Amino acid sequence: MLRSCLTLDRGLQQTETAQRLNKVRIARATALLSPLQRHLFKLIPLLFHYHRTGYPGYNGPMTPAGIYDYQIDEYTQKACRTLDLAEPVTHFVHQPALEGVYCMGSTASFGQNPNSDIDVWLVHDRLLSQQECNLLHEKSQLISSWFLQYDFEVNIYLVHPQQFISQQHSQDNQALLGVEHSGSAQHWLLLEEFYRSHIHLAGKVVAWWPGGSDSDKCLYLGDISQLPASEYFGASLWQLYKGLDKPHKALLKVLLLEAYASEYPNTKLVSEQVWQYTVEGNFSAANDSYLLLFEAIEAYLLKKGDVRRLEVARRCFYLKCGIRLTQASQAKDWRYYKLQAVVQQWQWSDSLLETLDACAQWDCGQLQWFNQQLNELMLGSYQTLLQFASTHKLNESLKIADLGLLTRKLHTYFSDDSQQIISLNRLWSQNIAEADLTLVYGKQTKTYFLYRCNGERKSFVGQRPVYQSHSKAKILVWATLNGVALAKTHWHEYAESELQGKRLQNACARLVDFFNQDSWQVSKLDLCQPWHYRKVIFLLNFNADPTEQWTGQEIMVDYMNASVFSLGRDKRNLLQSIDVICQNSWGEWHCHHFEGDDAILVALEYMTPGMKRAGKQLSVEVISCSKKLKSQFERSVRNLAARAVRLSEQAQTSLTMVYPLKVGHNTYGLFFNSKGMEYQDLHDAKAFYQLLTKRQVLALPRPNLGNEPFSKIPEIIQDFAARGAIQYFLRQGDEGLDVFILNEVNELEHYVQQGTSIEDLVSQVSQYHAFEEPENDSERFNLPQFFKLERVDGELVIMPFGVNEAEAQCSF
Repeated sequence: MLRSCLTLDRGLQQTETAQRLNKVRIARATALLSPLQRHLFKLIPLLFHYHRTGYPGYNGPMTPAGIYDYQIDEYTQKACRTLDLAEPVTHFVHQPALEGVYCMGSTASFGQNPNSDIDVWLVHDRLLSQQECNLLHEKSQLISSWFLQYDFEVNIYLVHPQQFISQQHSQDNQALLGVEHSGSAQHWLLLEEFYRSHIHLAGKVVAWWPGGSDSDKCLYLGDISQLPASEYFGASLWQLYKGLDKPHKALLKVLLLEAYASEYPNTKLVSEQVWQYTVEGNFSAANDSYLLLFEAIEAYLLKKGDVRRLEVARRCFYLKCGIRLTQASQAKDWRYYKLQAVVQQWQWSDSLLETLDACAQWDCGQLQWFNQQLNELMLGSYQTLLQFASTHKLNESLKIADLGLLTRKLHTYFSDDSQQIISLNRLWSQNIAEADLTLVYGKQTKTYFLYRCNGERKSFVGQRPVYQSHSKAKILVWATLNGVALAKTHWHEYAESELQGKRLQNACARLVDFFNQDSWQVSKLDLCQPWHYRKVIFLLNFNADPTEQWTGQEIMVDYMNASVFSLGRDKRNLLQSIDVICQNSWGEWHCHHFEGDDAILVALEYMTPGMKRAGKQLSVEVISCSKKLKSQFERSVRNLAARAVRLSEQAQTSLTMVYPLKVGHNTYGLFFNSKGMEYQDLHDAKAFYQLLTKRQVLALPRPNLGNEPFSKIPEIIQDFAARGAIQYFLRQGDEGLDVFILNEVNELEHYVQQGTSIEDLVSQVSQYHAFEEPENDSERFNLPQFFKLERVDGELVIMPFGVNEAEAQCSF
């Protein structure tokens, strides 16, 4: 009896201690909110306790409502009056749907800034049915939308009370992987973040202290004292994914993971430090979850002597706080003097502080440098965590489909493909457009450099190039795509004529219009399918223009229906360079360069497979940069691209479509088959050429393929073959698992695997590719794509592995 009383007293004491910290956090949170946001913040639990018509989120009488032991106070009543909501009548809810409502993350911490959102956990009753949870989720989305009307972003998540404790509940109630949901990528590490940062808004107090347990008035979500090593890999992938949007914030999270892993299995968690300060009665600004997170990173990097990474981490922390120490108008809230003291310890110069405080006005060069630093550090931490995780088993709760989606998305950003154009993360900068941009060509390195100046020699003083590439077109596209160049930007090319600058300016104006046509977003299904082109831009004669020396008359070219690929008596091909700018269905932008007499042939051969897979989703634009014959060039290339798509769609395994094209002095046959297009000089095929000239397009029966590998695989696989991706096509047969593999260059391998299921093989192959040391660092995220071969109504179809219809169209 005595032991029971002591346990009860200790539990009561811990609850009171936790509530003292909670009061401090609520006061800190509201201090950082505007008066209107304070009212909205108070309404979060009320809208889930009361479910009535006229209230935001009302979606019918069947939605469960009520929060354990919720009592409305005068501040919440005032918020109702301010927002024109009817004041609720106090009533007792016999069976409340929610155990508690909590917010977590950066709210009430050093990490809260004017642009921070609010993350809310609704821990619901364990007896709620799936249908009731669906209604509650729908209501949550409606409430989030209502808050957005006031520029108050609130993300709401449903949490089962057994989600972290029970493996079954963890899998059943796991949110689908999405922009704001980590899915199966992290589990206990997510709970540790909740414990160290949460604010209790209503319902049961969370028993987050060491040795906590369930009780009538306390909610216990699980024990985090021994975080599993197997979870660090998935959590690091998730943080890299979040870093695509907010890299400065994600870098701190991934560095914390690295610090945690370095002490494994005796990791000192930030949540433990928060509790220790709380027990000691330290409620000063030093007892802040975000500051303690940074101090854990700082201690780890100092121990390693890693001064460079520490400096970047300090800048990320300072910028995340959103406090501008050098600006007189900065409000001196509860964080101000503590941050000021911390910065003084770092011995930062006044000029550095002023630069950081002016981050909203950073130019593209400053952004480019900072982005490169963040990416390099995040990939370095990921590599460290990958080595740590490779000595442990992959977390069983990490779904292979989630692993595939995260790595594929990361590959679209962290690929080292020299032809890929990586988007510039603007971070805080509001406008990075430049009035003047100048290209400088380095003859020794054969590299173009982009400068933020007007091309006069004196304007280069103190300037550094903001971007460089061997491709002039790639620089133009990078600047235009990222908003560095607008239609009114003046372009210059150093030591070249004004005509070259005018060519750049005209091309830029056309590209701006094309890039701004839609706001399409990549879906999960897009990432699980072979890529295809969505947008293709043919930039003609951009590097050099043969028409400047051409003396013919443009009107006669139209009158004679002459070909720009073989013009005049000397059969001259006036198309000497093509830059193909393309966006694929994975969201990647690439720039490919082709030049010479056969540029149009090589470009078509390269582009046809990706254009064929696109079908009607393809958007094609042609921009001629030539001085003369602009319309003729654009019309000819546009018609040729459309013909290539049409003929490649008509081609089959047993049927090859052939189209003749005269380029210069030679006539070529363009052969369209089920794999794409090939071209061949027809000068030795007189009878064949005569037949072609009579019929324009010829359909040839495909010859006996003999031992060609593609002749022995299902035809549908040929339609899915895509360069740059490893693809597994799996079919369960009587003799075992039929496995067809296409590597990055579409080389085929086929074997039959005995004694395994599709799920097991996918798991084994994914783990191998995830943890084995890649030959090339740029392929670190290039995990295979998996497809099932199944018969539906007698037809063989290909189904992406691991993505269901409900989530296929979700943006990711």
